[in-house]
Amino acid sequence: MRSAVRKKKQFYIEQLVRFGLAADRERLEEWTMAELRREYERFHPAQTIEGGRRHGQTSARTGQAHH
Repeated sequence: MRSAVRKKKQFYIEQLVRFGLAADRERLEEWTMAELRREYERFHPAQTIEGGRRHGQTSARTGQAHH
Protein backbone atom coordinates (compact mmCIF):
# COMPACT_ATOMS: atom_id res chain seq x y z
CA MET A 1 0.00 0.00 0.00
CA ARG A 2 2.74 2.46 0.90
CA SER A 3 4.51 1.68 -2.35
CA ALA A 4 1.40 2.53 -4.39
CA VAL A 5 0.92 5.79 -2.48
CA ARG A 6 4.58 6.68 -2.95
CA LYS A 7 4.36 6.01 -6.70
CA LYS A 8 1.25 8.17 -7.04
CA LYS A 9 2.89 10.96 -5.07
CA GLN A 10 5.94 10.78 -7.34
CA PHE A 11 3.66 10.92 -10.37
CA TYR A 12 2.09 14.16 -9.15
CA ILE A 13 5.50 15.65 -8.34
CA GLU A 14 6.86 14.71 -11.78
CA GLN A 15 3.85 16.26 -13.50
CA LEU A 16 4.02 19.50 -11.51
CA VAL A 17 7.71 19.84 -12.28
CA ARG A 18 7.05 19.02 -15.95
CA PHE A 19 4.27 21.65 -16.09
CA GLY A 20 6.84 24.15 -14.80
CA LEU A 21 4.77 24.84 -11.69
CA ALA A 22 7.50 23.95 -9.26
CA ALA A 23 11.25 23.97 -9.59
CA ASP A 24 11.96 22.88 -6.02
CA ARG A 25 11.33 19.14 -5.95
CA GLU A 26 12.32 18.85 -2.33
CA ARG A 27 9.60 21.29 -1.32
CA LEU A 28 6.99 19.23 -3.17
CA GLU A 29 8.12 16.14 -1.27
CA GLU A 30 6.85 17.84 1.89
CA TRP A 31 3.35 18.29 0.47
CA THR A 32 0.60 15.83 1.30
CA MET A 33 -0.92 13.61 -1.36
CA ALA A 34 -4.13 15.70 -1.23
CA GLU A 35 -2.19 18.93 -1.78
CA LEU A 36 -0.30 17.47 -4.73
CA ARG A 37 -3.46 16.04 -6.29
CA ARG A 38 -5.35 19.32 -5.86
CA GLU A 39 -2.54 21.29 -7.50
CA TYR A 40 -2.25 18.75 -10.32
CA GLU A 41 -5.99 18.83 -10.99
CA ARG A 42 -5.96 22.62 -10.97
CA PHE A 43 -3.61 22.66 -13.95
CA HIS A 44 -4.77 19.44 -15.58
CA PRO A 45 -8.55 19.75 -15.12
CA ALA A 46 -9.65 17.51 -18.00
CA GLN A 47 -8.70 14.42 -16.02
CA THR A 48 -10.70 13.31 -13.01
CA ILE A 49 -9.37 11.11 -10.25
CA GLU A 50 -10.92 8.11 -12.00
CA GLY A 51 -9.03 8.99 -15.18
CA GLY A 52 -12.08 9.93 -17.23
CA ARG A 53 -12.97 13.20 -18.81
CA ARG A 54 -15.26 15.71 -17.12
CA HIS A 55 -18.40 16.44 -19.09
CA GLY A 56 -18.91 19.85 -20.60
CA GLN A 57 -15.31 21.01 -20.61
CA THR A 58 -13.75 22.21 -23.80
CA SER A 59 -10.30 21.49 -25.05
CA ALA A 60 -7.94 24.45 -24.83
CA ARG A 61 -6.40 23.39 -28.13
CA THR A 62 -9.45 22.62 -30.24
CA GLY A 63 -12.28 24.39 -28.46
CA GLN A 64 -14.32 21.21 -28.76
CA ALA A 65 -16.37 19.86 -25.87
CA HIS A 66 -15.32 16.59 -24.29
CA HIS A 67 -18.04 13.93 -24.17
